[in-house]
Amino acid sequence: MNTTRVLVIGLAFTATAATQAQDIASATMIKRSLATEESRRTLNFPRVEANYLLNLHSDIPGVVESALGHITLMRIAYPKQDLRLLHEKLYDLASQGATLSIRYKAFIAMQVFANPVAFKESIAGRHASGDGLLEEIAVQQFTER
Repeated sequence: MNTTRVLVIGLAFTATAATQAQDIASATMIKRSLATEESRRTLNFPRVEANYLLNLHSDIPGVVESALGHITLMRIAYPKQDLRLLHEKLYDLASQGATLSIRYKAFIAMQVFANPVAFKESIAGRHASGDGLLEEIAVQQFTER
């Protein structure tokens, strides 16, 4: 029984570390590819969009929240890219998300999708992932008025 607990705890730590490493790698890839038109052509946006849609349909709130941060970062990095399916899903999550946090983050992401260029300064090398980005955007949006 103790062996099972240790195994479960070890797997949880490994999964958390792997997820964090993947989040940082994903955000870094988006930032690097922001710079060149060449990278824009090689990034498979339909596949990326489909993968993020799967994450947004997850039953695990942390997966959904992380995906919201990443798609917000991607939208700022690629403001002209057609991400219509993700944009439509944001409306669903903002009104029917499983948690208050998901609904709030989806609402913030919708603001970015409506005018991504206005949030360009938010990713000026300060965010390795989308997690801190949504909080910064929320502060910007609701304190400057």
